[in-house]
Amino acid sequence: MTDDVAAARTADPQVIPYLLYADAGAAMDWLVAAFGFIARARDTRPDGTVRHGELRLDRGGIIMVGSAGPDFRGPGKLGGVTQLVRVTVTGLTAHRERTRAAHGEPSELQDGPPGWQSYSVHDPEGHQWYFTEFTGDNG
Repeated sequence: MTDDVAAARTADPQVIPYLLYADAGAAMDWLVAAFGFIARARDTRPDGTVRHGELRLDRGGIIMVGSAGPDFRGPGKLGGVTQLVRVTVTGLTAHRERTRAAHGEPSELQDGPPGWQSYSVHDPEGHQWYFTEFTGDNG
């Protein structure tokens, strides 16, 4: 590992969500297209499936993904959400449109706590994502 890579890893946030998918490679591709993540690492098995992946957002957010194995049942197969990932972005309306262009089905924009707007969307395997932007309007 180079010094630059090691420094980047030690600068990671203290808490990093690690989501399991039946097909982590397809999940990575969709998350990049829909949400604007940048692939930082993609470790594949000899058969080409992604064992472990790391995705980064522009302001330093990190998420890790992995293929769980043949008996895995994610939220889409379980029929319910067990968690959600909250991500703060800038340009929420444009972000929502990017998600729609990637065939996501985002909710309408909603006013949240004073000063915030948000939308939510499920990824293709049923994980729930919640995107927010601070608007500064505390009215």
